Amino acid sequence: MKPLRKRNQLMKIHNIYRRSSVSIIQALVNTSHLLSTNDARKRNFLVGTARQLPETTANDINSYFPNGRALTIMMVTWNTGEASKLYEQNYTPTARQTAQPKERMLDDMSDILLPTFIDYVSDLIIVGTQEMSVAKKRIDWEILLQEVIGPTHVLFHSIHFGTLSLCIFLRRDLIWFCTEPEEDIIKFRAVGPVRTKGSLAITFNLFGSSFMFINSHFEAGHGGEGCINRRSNFYNTTTKLSIPHEFIQRTVMPAKRITALVATNISQNLETSSSIESNAYTNTDITKSCDFVLWAGDMNFRINMTHEEVLDQCKEKNYHAILLKDEFRLAHKNTDDLYTHFKEADIDFPPTYKYDLRYDDTYAKHRTPSYTDRILYRDKPTSPIECTQYKSVEGVKHSDHKPVLAHFRVKLKPGSHTGNLSYGKFNHEVYKRGCKQRERHHSLGVGLRHNGKRRTAMPRSSVCVLQ
Repeated sequence: MKPLRKRNQLMKIHNIYRRSSVSIIQALVNTSHLLSTNDARKRNFLVGTARQLPETTANDINSYFPNGRALTIMMVTWNTGEASKLYEQNYTPTARQTAQPKERMLDDMSDILLPTFIDYVSDLIIVGTQEMSVAKKRIDWEILLQEVIGPTHVLFHSIHFGTLSLCIFLRRDLIWFCTEPEEDIIKFRAVGPVRTKGSLAITFNLFGSSFMFINSHFEAGHGGEGCINRRSNFYNTTTKLSIPHEFIQRTVMPAKRITALVATNISQNLETSSSIESNAYTNTDITKSCDFVLWAGDMNFRINMTHEEVLDQCKEKNYHAILLKDEFRLAHKNTDDLYTHFKEADIDFPPTYKYDLRYDDTYAKHRTPSYTDRILYRDKPTSPIECTQYKSVEGVKHSDHKPVLAHFRVKLKPGSHTGNLSYGKFNHEVYKRGCKQRERHHSLGVGLRHNGKRRTAMPRSSVCVLQ
């Protein structure tokens, strides 16, 4: 009896293993990553989802987003105040004492890019910065971002201008479903030899949805003149963008030709001092061309209160009372205002500017604390944006501005791309150097919170896996 019982047990184990193997194979088939030979012979399968049959595109997007095609986006804006030691990471510390500054910086960047109040790393991570040090190489900043975010994401595209920077990191398995990114720069009035004010914009499609991301640094100044200049900066950004190219060719260019026939010099007559080197004048709002628009930056919006009045409200955490005097919120109440089409989540954090770095979390006495650092968004009734988090990172003290981040959730649309595919394009050099830097610091225990133990580096492998 004992041999028979043992045989039955072995058969049960075998059946369980076989069912498990079958279920795994079935799961792989259900994810649509396996391409049948017959489908391949139909020649409807190019890279990603481009020009595929409708049922194929729906299968692709559902396999990568099984929970209702929900894409998560985190956007960060930070005026770094030309922090000199912010991203000097092209060295490997060999002792704990020399590693401490680097470790603190990595911890701060983790608080910005990987905040603990967000359960999962976002599919898209957008980082916009202002007042970056012009003496530093931008690739060092990109490598630092790659190191902190980790190997699950790649730098899909970046654009830099003067002291402004805009970087887009994308979940690496999604790079096959993007169109070629398009970029543009809107330049505001130049102050000195270095461009410090302007707007950077990037657009692209992911599956059947179109995205626009903007990073801006508007002009400063209190009173009516400063407010007028910021409205001009906002208006020039929305109307003078030259992307998306397809939308511009279809909508804006015909309007420009008509305008040129009426008055050839209209662009010179309407040019303002706060915008230079712009495209020809048109009143078309380019931001309406995309399904999802996220706009971050140091917009320099001011609070119409005294320094003492703001401090009194901050002590009581009565931020709503401060926002009643906020420049953007006051203008946004008007239904036909310039800012009307853009939304902003509720603010429940202190003003992000201007801090006195000589003291701990103290505002500079000569400036009224204000919410200068903002993240706005524009959606459509058919493509709503849900903002799930909107916070400042108060523990980061490299600059007189606090970083601000927002977490969004959108629903992607299936469908064929109308633009040119990027064919898996991303910044390989930044990915390689960021991962190597991450490995070196990990082997030294740098950036590993609550664990100062030195780690042993993993042996190198000759196998490369691309997911």
